[in-house]
Amino acid sequence: MRPWRICRALAAAGLTLACATPEARARGDLSLIQDVCVLYLGPESVYFSGYNPDKPRRRFCEDVPATGEAVFAVDFAQPHLREMKIDFRIVRDTGDIDARESLDDITVAYAPPKAYAGGSLSLRHNFTERGNFMGLVTADGPHGEHWVARFPFAVSRPYPARTPYYLLTAAALLALLTYFWGQEKGRSKGKDRDR
Repeated sequence: MRPWRICRALAAAGLTLACATPEARARGDLSLIQDVCVLYLGPESVYFSGYNPDKPRRRFCEDVPATGEAVFAVDFAQPHLREMKIDFRIVRDTGDIDARESLDDITVAYAPPKAYAGGSLSLRHNFTERGNFMGLVTADGPHGEHWVARFPFAVSRPYPARTPYYLLTAAALLALLTYFWGQEKGRSKGKDRDR
Protein backbone atom coordinates (compact mmCIF):
# COMPACT_ATOMS: atom_id res chain seq x y z
CA MET A 1 0.00 0.00 0.00
CA ARG A 2 1.31 3.42 -0.89
CA PRO A 3 2.25 5.76 1.99
CA TRP A 4 -0.25 8.44 0.92
CA ARG A 5 -3.07 5.91 1.12
CA ILE A 6 -2.01 4.93 4.64
CA CYS A 7 -1.94 8.59 5.69
CA ARG A 8 -5.33 9.19 4.10
CA ALA A 9 -6.80 6.15 5.90
CA LEU A 10 -5.31 7.31 9.23
CA ALA A 11 -6.72 10.81 8.79
CA ALA A 12 -10.17 9.47 7.86
CA ALA A 13 -10.21 7.12 10.85
CA GLY A 14 -9.11 9.87 13.23
CA LEU A 15 -11.69 12.34 11.96
CA THR A 16 -14.43 9.71 12.08
CA LEU A 17 -13.64 8.89 15.70
CA ALA A 18 -13.37 12.53 16.71
CA CYS A 19 -16.68 13.43 15.13
CA ALA A 20 -18.51 10.26 16.13
CA THR A 21 -21.78 10.80 17.92
CA PRO A 22 -21.86 9.51 21.46
CA GLU A 23 -25.00 7.43 20.76
CA ALA A 24 -23.06 4.21 21.12
CA ARG A 25 -21.67 5.22 24.48
CA ALA A 26 -23.62 4.08 27.45
CA ARG A 27 -22.71 4.38 31.07
CA GLY A 28 -24.67 2.08 33.27
CA ASP A 29 -28.35 2.43 32.44
CA LEU A 30 -27.87 5.90 30.93
CA SER A 31 -27.47 6.56 27.18
CA LEU A 32 -27.36 9.57 24.92
CA ILE A 33 -29.58 8.93 21.91
CA GLN A 34 -29.88 11.68 19.30
CA ASP A 35 -29.07 14.42 21.82
CA VAL A 36 -31.64 13.07 24.30
CA CYS A 37 -30.47 11.48 27.52
CA VAL A 38 -32.38 8.27 28.23
CA LEU A 39 -32.32 6.32 31.49
CA TYR A 40 -33.45 2.70 31.39
CA LEU A 41 -35.55 1.89 34.44
CA GLY A 42 -36.61 -1.75 34.35
CA PRO A 43 -38.39 -2.32 31.02
CA GLU A 44 -39.12 1.41 30.66
CA SER A 45 -37.11 4.33 29.40
CA VAL A 46 -37.36 7.75 31.02
CA TYR A 47 -35.79 11.10 30.18
CA PHE A 48 -32.89 12.34 32.25
CA SER A 49 -31.00 15.61 32.35
CA GLY A 50 -28.72 17.52 34.64
CA TYR A 51 -27.92 21.19 34.78
CA ASN A 52 -26.36 23.94 36.86
CA PRO A 53 -29.17 26.21 38.16
CA ASP A 54 -27.06 29.29 37.30
CA LYS A 55 -26.77 28.09 33.66
CA PRO A 56 -29.96 26.07 33.03
CA ARG A 57 -29.55 26.10 29.24
CA ARG A 58 -26.26 24.17 29.44
CA ARG A 59 -27.50 20.70 30.26
CA PHE A 60 -25.38 17.61 30.78
CA CYS A 61 -26.21 13.97 30.40
CA GLU A 62 -23.46 12.17 32.24
CA ASP A 63 -20.58 13.90 33.96
CA VAL A 64 -21.12 17.04 36.01
CA PRO A 65 -18.71 19.55 34.45
CA ALA A 66 -17.70 21.38 37.65
CA THR A 67 -18.15 21.39 41.38
CA GLY A 68 -21.01 23.45 42.76
CA GLU A 69 -24.74 23.11 42.63
CA ALA A 70 -26.32 20.67 40.18
CA VAL A 71 -29.90 19.65 39.53
CA PHE A 72 -30.80 16.21 38.20
CA ALA A 73 -34.22 15.75 36.61
CA VAL A 74 -36.03 12.54 35.66
CA ASP A 75 -39.19 12.79 33.55
CA PHE A 76 -41.49 9.89 32.79
CA ALA A 77 -44.64 9.91 30.70
CA GLN A 78 -45.85 6.37 31.40
CA PRO A 79 -48.97 6.43 33.64
CA HIS A 80 -47.94 3.32 35.60
CA LEU A 81 -44.59 4.94 36.51
CA ARG A 82 -46.50 7.89 37.96
CA GLU A 83 -48.21 5.47 40.36
CA MET A 84 -44.99 3.77 41.49
CA LYS A 85 -42.90 4.95 44.42
CA ILE A 86 -39.66 6.30 43.00
CA ASP A 87 -36.56 7.44 44.83
CA PHE A 88 -33.30 8.94 43.61
CA ARG A 89 -30.00 8.59 45.43
CA ILE A 90 -26.51 9.88 44.65
CA VAL A 91 -23.72 7.92 46.32
CA ARG A 92 -19.94 8.03 46.27
CA ASP A 93 -18.76 5.38 43.84
CA THR A 94 -16.71 3.10 46.07
CA GLY A 95 -16.79 0.15 43.69
CA ASP A 96 -18.59 -2.16 46.12
CA ILE A 97 -22.10 -0.71 46.05
CA ASP A 98 -23.79 -4.08 45.47
CA ALA A 99 -21.98 -5.66 48.43
CA ARG A 100 -23.26 -3.06 50.92
CA GLU A 101 -26.18 -3.71 53.21
CA SER A 102 -26.78 0.02 53.66
CA LEU A 103 -26.02 2.88 51.31
CA ASP A 104 -26.59 5.53 53.96
CA ASP A 105 -22.91 6.02 54.82
CA ILE A 106 -21.95 6.76 51.18
CA THR A 107 -25.10 8.71 50.18
CA VAL A 108 -24.49 12.37 49.36
CA ALA A 109 -28.03 13.29 48.20
CA TYR A 110 -31.38 11.55 48.46
CA ALA A 111 -34.97 12.06 47.33
CA PRO A 112 -37.07 9.57 49.35
CA PRO A 113 -39.58 7.28 47.64
CA LYS A 114 -42.91 8.74 46.65
CA ALA A 115 -45.31 8.73 43.72
CA TYR A 116 -44.80 11.56 41.27
CA ALA A 117 -48.24 12.13 39.74
CA GLY A 118 -46.86 14.95 37.59
CA GLY A 119 -44.24 12.66 36.06
CA SER A 120 -41.19 14.68 37.14
CA LEU A 121 -38.64 14.08 39.86
CA SER A 122 -35.71 16.37 40.59
CA LEU A 123 -32.82 16.24 43.00
CA ARG A 124 -30.59 19.20 43.80
CA HIS A 125 -27.14 18.84 45.36
CA ASN A 126 -24.12 21.05 45.96
CA PHE A 127 -20.97 19.10 45.02
CA THR A 128 -18.16 20.57 47.11
CA GLU A 129 -15.46 18.26 45.77
CA ARG A 130 -14.63 16.39 42.60
CA GLY A 131 -14.80 12.64 42.35
CA ASN A 132 -16.67 9.60 41.10
CA PHE A 133 -20.31 9.09 41.98
CA MET A 134 -23.20 6.80 41.13
CA GLY A 135 -26.81 7.74 40.54
CA LEU A 136 -29.44 5.21 41.63
CA VAL A 137 -33.08 5.57 40.63
CA THR A 138 -35.38 2.95 42.16
CA ALA A 139 -39.02 2.29 41.28
CA ASP A 140 -41.27 0.07 43.42
CA GLY A 141 -44.69 -0.81 42.07
CA PRO A 142 -47.94 -2.10 43.58
CA HIS A 143 -47.51 -5.51 41.94
CA GLY A 144 -44.06 -6.26 43.38
CA GLU A 145 -42.06 -4.46 40.69
CA HIS A 146 -38.62 -3.39 41.86
CA TRP A 147 -36.54 -1.69 39.18
CA VAL A 148 -33.19 -0.01 39.73
CA ALA A 149 -31.32 2.14 37.23
CA ARG A 150 -27.64 2.85 37.92
CA PHE A 151 -25.34 5.27 36.21
CA PRO A 152 -21.80 6.25 37.16
CA PHE A 153 -20.67 9.82 36.67
CA ALA A 154 -17.81 12.08 37.61
CA VAL A 155 -17.81 15.59 38.99
CA SER A 156 -15.25 17.95 37.47
CA ARG A 157 -13.43 15.25 35.50
CA PRO A 158 -10.05 16.68 34.52
CA TYR A 159 -10.07 15.25 31.00
CA PRO A 160 -13.12 15.00 28.76
CA ALA A 161 -14.16 11.58 27.51
CA ARG A 162 -13.32 12.49 23.91
CA THR A 163 -9.68 13.30 24.60
CA PRO A 164 -8.42 9.98 23.13
CA TYR A 165 -10.28 10.74 19.89
CA TYR A 166 -8.73 14.18 19.66
CA LEU A 167 -5.29 12.70 20.27
CA LEU A 168 -5.84 10.10 17.55
CA THR A 169 -6.94 12.83 15.13
CA ALA A 170 -3.87 14.91 15.98
CA ALA A 171 -1.63 11.87 15.39
CA ALA A 172 -3.26 11.21 12.00
CA LEU A 173 -2.83 14.84 10.98
CA LEU A 174 0.80 14.77 12.13
CA ALA A 175 1.35 11.62 10.03
CA LEU A 176 -0.11 13.41 7.01
CA LEU A 177 2.02 16.47 7.60
CA THR A 178 5.15 14.32 7.97
CA TYR A 179 4.36 12.40 4.81
CA PHE A 180 3.76 15.51 2.69
CA TRP A 181 6.81 17.24 4.15
CA GLY A 182 8.88 14.17 3.21
CA GLN A 183 7.41 14.18 -0.31
CA GLU A 184 8.23 17.87 -0.77
CA LYS A 185 11.77 17.32 0.52
CA GLY A 186 12.21 14.40 -1.91
CA ARG A 187 11.01 16.53 -4.83
CA SER A 188 13.42 19.34 -3.98
CA LYS A 189 16.37 16.84 -3.82
CA GLY A 190 15.31 15.44 -7.21
CA LYS A 191 15.33 18.94 -8.71
CA ASP A 192 18.82 19.55 -7.31
CA ARG A 193 20.09 16.36 -9.02
CA ASP A 194 18.61 17.40 -12.35
CA ARG A 195 20.67 20.60 -12.40
